Amino acid sequence: MSLSEHDLAALRSLAGPYAELAHLDVQRERIERYRKTNDIESVRPPVLIDEVPWGEIRDESLTNRCAKELAWLEGGLRRSLYQWAHFQADMVIPPVFQIRKHIRSSGIGLDVRDRRIDGATGSHIAAHEYTDQLAAEADLEKLALPVITYDQDGTERAREQAEAVFAGLLPVEIVGHVFHFSMWDEIARYRGVANLLLDLAARPGLMHRTAARFRDIGLATFRQLVEKDLLHATPLLLHCTPACTRNLPAPDFAGTVRPQDTWGRCAAQILGSVSPDMHDEFDFSYAAPLVSACGLVYYGCCEPLDRKIALLRKRFRNLRKISITPWADVDRAAQNIGRDFVLAAKPNPAFVSSRTFDPKPVEEEIERCLVACRRHGTVCEFVLKDISTIANDPRNLTQWAATASRVIDRFYG
Repeated sequence: MSLSEHDLAALRSLAGPYAELAHLDVQRERIERYRKTNDIESVRPPVLIDEVPWGEIRDESLTNRCAKELAWLEGGLRRSLYQWAHFQADMVIPPVFQIRKHIRSSGIGLDVRDRRIDGATGSHIAAHEYTDQLAAEADLEKLALPVITYDQDGTERAREQAEAVFAGLLPVEIVGHVFHFSMWDEIARYRGVANLLLDLAARPGLMHRTAARFRDIGLATFRQLVEKDLLHATPLLLHCTPACTRNLPAPDFAGTVRPQDTWGRCAAQILGSVSPDMHDEFDFSYAAPLVSACGLVYYGCCEPLDRKIALLRKRFRNLRKISITPWADVDRAAQNIGRDFVLAAKPNPAFVSSRTFDPKPVEEEIERCLVACRRHGTVCEFVLKDISTIANDPRNLTQWAATASRVIDRFYG
């Protein structure tokens, strides 16, 4: 679509301040700190805030005024400018505006069937009651390998819109995707959580065959991303965490992105309550082949992994980053990670959910992690995410960011 004079003027009024921020020296400084973190160098830990419940921030500056088809661009600009002004922490606004390649999938033969209760916070988080569609062996026959299609026309339209908006301000480039496949979190959407967990113990044979089928779905997806040149070798972020590193792309990179030039990511949040051996048997052994060809791997999300790091070491030869949640023992995690991987700490989002912000538990949590990492020589980062609510008060995020920075100052000056 061509931009109306009104829409172009409105978007240019946002793009100007955005571009000014993108050219600040601090952006390059933070990108370099992202790189050093992922390259396992001792450096001040980056702090990021993501997955914000934007529906709870009622500010006129966040109200879109352009055509709905431009919300992807306008909304992103407005949110970036607001976050920079109010709770930037160590966010980066890069000096190039990137358009991610538009892709479509034919699906896997089943559609998710659920009863859903959405919140009113603008968060992606919702409550789901899933219908079990894979309860029997025969149900696995319903699953199909997806066909991935590159929507070049849609991508080019987005690029043309962005180039009109950023003309003379920032360059625009088209980039690919990071491969992320968390098969048990997918399986849960077709089975339901209780059914899945019960059958891991009661019907392990069925669950192994289910895992094998979803592994094949993941492998087919990855293969097509490679074949159709849909991967990204130098992303800024990797599921809310810093992705910059001098280890990617591979030294012999010649322009076409291959698996060895990229990050891969897996997780199995739904297995957070199972034993290390069961987690290894049903996920690590199936997930490892999905990302074995990737240059680097980031494993985990909300599942506690402090007791499972030895098994991660065994399965993932290219492991670089491990997610450590509020429900993990951070000292045990740092001891088991040592100097080999990045400890991607996920502070507790409950601490920004109260009407009155209390800095004490935030201070204690950040300090506990820093003490553990210093004791064991572990490189770490902090990413506040999965934020269900901020009690309708964005000052909670502002104060959280200031509190985290204040504690880190005591360790890094």
